[in-house]
Amino acid sequence: MREHESAALNARVAEDLAQHQYTQLANENGVEVWRCARPGSSCYGFDICVTRFGMSMMGDIGPLVFHVGASYGINFLRHQSDGYLHEKLDGDMKRVVIDFDAIRDTVCECIAGRIDYELPGDEVPEWIVDIPNKGATLEQAEQLVEWLRERDEAEDERLPFADLADVVESVDTFADGRDSEVVLAYDFLREHEELIGGSDLWESTISKPCPSLMARLYYVRHAANAIMAIKEATIAAA
Repeated sequence: MREHESAALNARVAEDLAQHQYTQLANENGVEVWRCARPGSSCYGFDICVTRFGMSMMGDIGPLVFHVGASYGINFLRHQSDGYLHEKLDGDMKRVVIDFDAIRDTVCECIAGRIDYELPGDEVPEWIVDIPNKGATLEQAEQLVEWLRERDEAEDERLPFADLADVVESVDTFADGRDSEVVLAYDFLREHEELIGGSDLWESTISKPCPSLMARLYYVRHAANAIMAIKEATIAAA
């Protein structure tokens, strides 16, 4: 998840849980249960349960199941790495979807690299040279297509400019992020690998955790921070 997306999600979660209270329902026989809810409302309410064999969250925002338990403790849920929390989810929970930005970056980076390699340096715009190092925004991808079309219209035959432009535009096929197309996306990269100048593109990361799943991880992380603050305050007051 990009930094600005993470910041926006953190802000949304903090707002949604601003009125929540955190109540310990059980803490015995190796089982710890907390209710995270707004008084008198089930909206965004959920319970966190920790046992020897695992952790779970269930409630209004949907479920999470982790394959780590009491030895990690609720403090584990505060971990700042989205990838680490996702990794520790039970296998059946790890739903992924197409990462459209990653596919676009991969295609544009390969094409820009081929252009820079095969054409004289004084003919390649600096913004194209920068793409392999910085990636390509949607606007830059559109700009790349426009530049490729212009070269084709100028009857420049040194590269298959029209075909390269077609590949960039074809990435839109995956813009809706449907998880059923993850395999098709890899097929797409493999099919065009030689044309765009890539290699071993099957190793590219072109999927990401489902956005609704990631949101749940942010909710449970926010709650874990609040719960651990309560625990630390209790210990300090003792």
